[in-house]
Amino acid sequence: MPEIETHNNILTEEERIEMVNFIKTKLKKISDNHPGLQTDPNLHEYPEMKIFLKKISSHTENFKISHCWANATNGDILGWHSHPHFIVRTLVYYLKNKSEIGTIFKKGESKDAESLQAIEVTKAPENSLAIFDGRLEHSGPIHLPEERISVTVDLIES
Repeated sequence: MPEIETHNNILTEEERIEMVNFIKTKLKKISDNHPGLQTDPNLHEYPEMKIFLKKISSHTENFKISHCWANATNGDILGWHSHPHFIVRTLVYYLKNKSEIGTIFKKGESKDAESLQAIEVTKAPENSLAIFDGRLEHSGPIHLPEERISVTVDLIES
């Protein structure tokens, strides 16, 4: 299992609902290679994100935000990816996640990247934040019974 630092109860319920409503206005289909819907990677520039960014500031201090975007996934394809080598750490906030299924990590090199032996599935309660090395191969989950929205923040050295 990759090393993951987790924090719960990031926003109040009212703040979380406001953030869900804002992010839903920014979601769009990026391409057929991107599972689900996504926002552009500049969410951190919107005033509507100020409360969230302030609440996670203890995890971002001494770093600069490189990218911040949201995903809404409930698809049937895994979007395996890793973040560039200059990313120091990746934060994923589970904004809407009733199933509590977190980020999925690839275990080694496997020919069948969807087999249960080839992946590690993390648990992520709604309104929680996970911090991990984004250079690890990872994906959002698939085949969920409901919509799942997460917000990713990539950090670089300032």
